[in-house]
Amino acid sequence: MQNIIDKHLVLYILIGIWGAVVDFGSFYILNAILDGQYLIANTVGSFLGILNNFIFNYKFNFKVTDNLLKRCAIFFAIGLSGIVVSNFIMLVLVENYNVNSSFAKLTALCFVVAAQYTINRFVTFRKNM
Repeated sequence: MQNIIDKHLVLYILIGIWGAVVDFGSFYILNAILDGQYLIANTVGSFLGILNNFIFNYKFNFKVTDNLLKRCAIFFAIGLSGIVVSNFIMLVLVENYNVNSSFAKLTALCFVVAAQYTINRFVTFRKNM
């Protein structure tokens, strides 16, 4: 009988939580240092989170050993598109609805993570690339 909960999903979520801590922690610190330049802080924090997540998913979750550069390029392309979507959501929430930038970041993160898991699971880390 097949497990109802995909072990890759569970580990992806755990790695993602750590990646979110790296992402959000970097964002929070940089946003304070950069005096509210939330889009720059979001971009840098997201980049660091993407790097963290690729390394951990590659080595410990999906355990693929081939095509490192190709997989990394795909993962980062997906991640960078996530940064664009995240920045857009944050821009709309902060500028149009006066939402706190930290709350806007959390809101954007929820949407982006769900989409990225699906794409990465079935494209970036598929067994035969």
